[in-house]
Amino acid sequence: MSKHYRVENLEALTGSLRQLDAAVSESTLRQAAVAGARVIHNEIKRRAPVGERDGMRRGQPHWPGFLRDHMLIAYDQEQSVSGKYASYLITWSKDAFYGRFVELGKQNRVKLTQSTLARAIREIEFGSSRTPAQPFIRPAFDATKAAAARKMAEVVEKKLKEASNGQ
Repeated sequence: MSKHYRVENLEALTGSLRQLDAAVSESTLRQAAVAGARVIHNEIKRRAPVGERDGMRRGQPHWPGFLRDHMLIAYDQEQSVSGKYASYLITWSKDAFYGRFVELGKQNRVKLTQSTLARAIREIEFGSSRTPAQPFIRPAFDATKAAAARKMAEVVEKKLKEASNGQ
C-alpha cells in the first residue's frame, strides 16, 4: 500500500533535514562519547588505589595518588569509525605505566612459554601470592556504565532538541 504526501514548503523541510544532519554529526557522537567517558573516568579516579609514600620511579618523583592523577581519556582512532561511532579509552599516562600491574596484580613480567602461559594469565587476572590484584577500572566501569549511557543519551537529545528548535 503506497501513500502520497504533498510538501508545501520544500525549503523548510530541507532546512529541517540539514539541522537534523548537523545534530547527529560526528561532532555530536564525539561529544556524547566523551560525556559518557567522563562519568566512568571520574569513578575510576575515585576508586584508584593511593599509596602511602613518596618515591622515585625511573628518575621521576612519584607521590601518593600519582596513578590516580595520571588517568586520562584518549580518543581511540583505531576502534572508531568516522561518522558512525567514536571510541575513547580511559587509561594512564606513560609516566604511570605501572597502572596495569596495580590493576591486574602482577609485580614482574613473566617470560611466557607454553608451560607458564596458563599460570601467568591466572596471576595477571587474579593476582598472585606476592602481588594481589587491586582492580579499580573494571569495578568502576561496571558501577557507572548505566549512568554513562544516560549521559550520552542526554547529549544527543540536547543536540536534537537544539536542531528541532532551529538554534
